[in-house]
Amino acid sequence: MSKRQSRINEFRAAVVDTIKKALPELRECESQFGRFNLDELETTSIRTPGVRVGLLHGKLKHAGSGQAEGTMSCAAFAVTEGKDRDEQAWAIAEAIAVSLHTSQMFGLLKLGTPQAVSIQPVISAAIKSKGVSIIAVEWTQELHQLGQNIFDQDGVVFSELYINDELVEVRP
Repeated sequence: MSKRQSRINEFRAAVVDTIKKALPELRECESQFGRFNLDELETTSIRTPGVRVGLLHGKLKHAGSGQAEGTMSCAAFAVTEGKDRDEQAWAIAEAIAVSLHTSQMFGLLKLGTPQAVSIQPVISAAIKSKGVSIIAVEWTQELHQLGQNIFDQDGVVFSELYINDELVEVRP
């Protein structure tokens, strides 16, 4: 893969940065691989109050240009502990959900607006016994023009192709 950062990773990092700026009282806000649950809580330390941002899955629709449109299912997990953990987790989740308004682009281009925003607690007896509250804010958002366009700016197919940094001959 090229040194260019993937659009998906760029998007997730932008979501993390936006939440950090909006909620400076968080002790931690970082990206998460997938869903945050009790297993993650037991194997990973998180300073509370904290937020973990994960991309749960994406559905891609390919275009003739070689690029794709991706509908990403996203989640921000508010994690709190202590006496007022439930109230604090709901307040953080509400602040994140409200920020997912129809003009929230996280400072990026080629991006749709947040859709289908929902909030729900991650509940289990094991989580309750740990004295932790986890509230998930979930939404979908479209990333446009994923990948590289196979056409140049004039609409002509590129005449050079590099694989593993080696020029491969392309015949018309």
